Amino acid sequence: MEASTRRSPRRRWALHWGQKFRDDARASALVEAALILPSALLMFALLVYGAEGFAINRKVTVTARTVTDLITQATPTQYSNKASVMSAASISNYLQVASAVLAPYSAANMTMVVSQVVVNTGGTTATVTWSEPYNGGTARPANQVINLSGTIGSGQVGNYFVFGEVYYNYVPLKFYMSLNAIPLYGSIFLTPRQSTSIICSDCVTPWSGPSS
Repeated sequence: MEASTRRSPRRRWALHWGQKFRDDARASALVEAALILPSALLMFALLVYGAEGFAINRKVTVTARTVTDLITQATPTQYSNKASVMSAASISNYLQVASAVLAPYSAANMTMVVSQVVVNTGGTTATVTWSEPYNGGTARPANQVINLSGTIGSGQVGNYFVFGEVYYNYVPLKFYMSLNAIPLYGSIFLTPRQSTSIICSDCVTPWSGPSS
């Protein structure tokens, strides 16, 4: 009985320090969590922004290809000069249809411009022959010279390309932190499928090329 009584303070001491160690461990865990949480939230936010931005950028590229592909399928209506004729209204309809590719993301922040260019001597530049914008875009001016990327103009001197461009002002979701809008851009050159060139006489920048 006496031995049991003598050991009792030791037990109380052990229980006291055991509980204190447990409380200290919990406190340490809370401190560590508080330190790690901001970095974890930042990484998660960047992951969300990156995934969304990548998805929209991909759709921007597909939209550019879609609208350009639709316009290059214009059927010739003037067989004497091997040119197709399209109205600005028809081109605008194609642009509107192509904007649906961006779904489920909003097309409100997207503008498009479709132009036709003719490859210049040397094959490294091309000149704008007509241009039509969509949703607040800016048409390229007549006879503007643009650089051709890679070897796209090699062996194509005097040939025509339809040049589709899509601009998107990506505004990241307001999750954890706010980021400035990020401009995204997609473009593609495709040759007319049914004719050597396409004529648009009533576009914002009307046809300025040769008649054949």
